[in-house]
Amino acid sequence: MSISKIENLENIFAEESIKQFNKLTQDLIKVQNRIYSQLESLSWLQRRLLPNTQIPPLRGWASSPDVLLRLHTHIVNTKPKVIVEFGSGASTLVIADALSQNGGGKLFSIEHSEHYGAQTISQLEQNSLNRWVDLRIGGLEPWDAEHINHNDASKPSLWYPKSLLQNIENINLIWVDGPPGNICAYSRYPALPALSSQLSDSVEVWMDDTVRQEERDICEDWAQNNGFNIQYYPLEKGLGRLTVSLEK
Repeated sequence: MSISKIENLENIFAEESIKQFNKLTQDLIKVQNRIYSQLESLSWLQRRLLPNTQIPPLRGWASSPDVLLRLHTHIVNTKPKVIVEFGSGASTLVIADALSQNGGGKLFSIEHSEHYGAQTISQLEQNSLNRWVDLRIGGLEPWDAEHINHNDASKPSLWYPKSLLQNIENINLIWVDGPPGNICAYSRYPALPALSSQLSDSVEVWMDDTVRQEERDICEDWAQNNGFNIQYYPLEKGLGRLTVSLEK
């Protein structure tokens, strides 16, 4: 091989190495910025919680600090009286803390796992927040009503028992963070149809995890078929917020 070809290969290798290094540097900066953003949100969230409220670790399946900060701030500012959440955990404590600060309101927390439900109850009791929460636990059951999951899908549609949703009226806010996405396609879709007759005129629906396309598809369907306006927030895991259209 000639010297000129060797030099040419060396130049190509050097240029490629520089590109890879620059990409790695950019990726590290993005990760650093994301971590900083979550730490900043966690710091603000902890400042706004009651002094004795201790929330569990906010990594893994838990809601991210940025969305919990936004959720807590919204509840303190708007003072909803009736809140329903699907999927208990850190959000349950954050919502209960906000209701405690408001001095009124009730959270109906719907959970399918006995294990995680028991954990949440224990954490509420440890933080003296259990009076603000009615936590209802029941295994998922077949859902045969309105859905965008195909009837012949490999995983049939499931949802929380209808009995868990009884005696809840004039719902002001729905927080949707369950059930898990691997239960079936569009697993969170029934959240709105299941409560359609129990909503207040000014209800808001908040969907966590809208970085996932399925959650966005659900929000788009809800908005189109129920006259909601929809707004997406570029948080770590994404947030979709549906509000009543003025034309509704």
